[in-house]
Amino acid sequence: MKFSIYKIPFLFYLSFTISTNSLFAQNASKIYLDPKYGHDSLSRIECAANLSIMSEFMKLDLFNYALPSWRKVFNDCPGSSRNIYLYGVRIYRSVIEKEKNPERQQELVDTLMLIYDRRIENFGQEGLVLGRKGTDLLKYRPDAFPEAHGYLEKSVKLSGNNTEEAVLVKFMQTSVVLFRNGKIQEQEVIDNYLVITDILNHRITSGEKDQAETALMNVESVFSESGAGNCTDLINLFTPRYNQDTSNQDTSARSAFNLARLFVKRGDFSKAIYFYNKAAELSTDTEEKSTYLYQMALVEFTKPDQYTSSRNHALEAARLKPDWGDPYILIGKLYAASSEICNENELQQSSVFWVAVDQFEKAKAVDPSKTAEVDDLISSYSQYFPNAEDAFFYGLLKGQEYKVGCWINEKTRVRTRSN
Repeated sequence: MKFSIYKIPFLFYLSFTISTNSLFAQNASKIYLDPKYGHDSLSRIECAANLSIMSEFMKLDLFNYALPSWRKVFNDCPGSSRNIYLYGVRIYRSVIEKEKNPERQQELVDTLMLIYDRRIENFGQEGLVLGRKGTDLLKYRPDAFPEAHGYLEKSVKLSGNNTEEAVLVKFMQTSVVLFRNGKIQEQEVIDNYLVITDILNHRITSGEKDQAETALMNVESVFSESGAGNCTDLINLFTPRYNQDTSNQDTSARSAFNLARLFVKRGDFSKAIYFYNKAAELSTDTEEKSTYLYQMALVEFTKPDQYTSSRNHALEAARLKPDWGDPYILIGKLYAASSEICNENELQQSSVFWVAVDQFEKAKAVDPSKTAEVDDLISSYSQYFPNAEDAFFYGLLKGQEYKVGCWINEKTRVRTRSN
């Protein structure tokens, strides 16, 4: 809807009259007597009127028109409504982003910070509000890292498991920046990482997965590139955590899993496998254990001498989650990759693709959602089957049973490609 600037005052006069009359009719005695609206009946009526006007303009995002009424209630009756602070943040974020003068912009940032302080004074929720204050300070005053870090740190301490995901990510980021600038020690960065990941793990195990898992990936990425904590330090730090609380094994499993992923990012696959093993051992959740085993198998896939172990872990993951096709796809790729090491003769090199396709077919059978992906794989790898003449040279006919040797030791059937 497009409004004329000359019509807005009249429209909102009508809206104000209707809404205020309704408000007074329903809550007149409360407004007249409630000191949160002002010191006397007249100031209380004025406060209620300005709250109503402010709200009506904010519903249409007409911040400039809402601002005069907002100023009145912010100064005259700051304890009357939490909306004063919710709307105030929205208004001042908008004004800050439109302001071109750097000095004036920083004055507006000061006002935004004051809005957060006044909200705490009048409505509490210090942990929640400090987190948002710190996040906005970083956004609009990027060089204020130490101050913002202090707000974020206090927010995490006060809010604990209820800390917002954005605050946790920013807290990790400011910790790393301060560490790189020599403002905090390495141990503090590691301690903050532990606190943050424990909170996010709690969220994930409590069912709040989507945002928490995204935040966890971001935190791990920031920490892995921070340079804080060498491998030995991290192992010594995390290992005692596995046994300190036997009633909360899944959190310990998550901690091990996080560390495994951290070592993957650092390129230390042996340490990653060690912690994936720990995660799988400690987890009491079947689906999560399956994930840990599968991801460990993926890491082992990077080393040919670990192919057998990779297959074993993939099979265990499939056993725990029978309708999951990915473990069988991985095994198929393991077999296909073995053509480089199972090369006693041309037939052996070709035969690994028979068992690879067998695994792809199995993936499709247990997990129809993988059909398109599997069909593409089968089409790609089938071209490496021997032709009929080559199979006949080795005394084999299409459809005949055949056992692939090397490390694979799987029975399959002979298949050929057309020339």
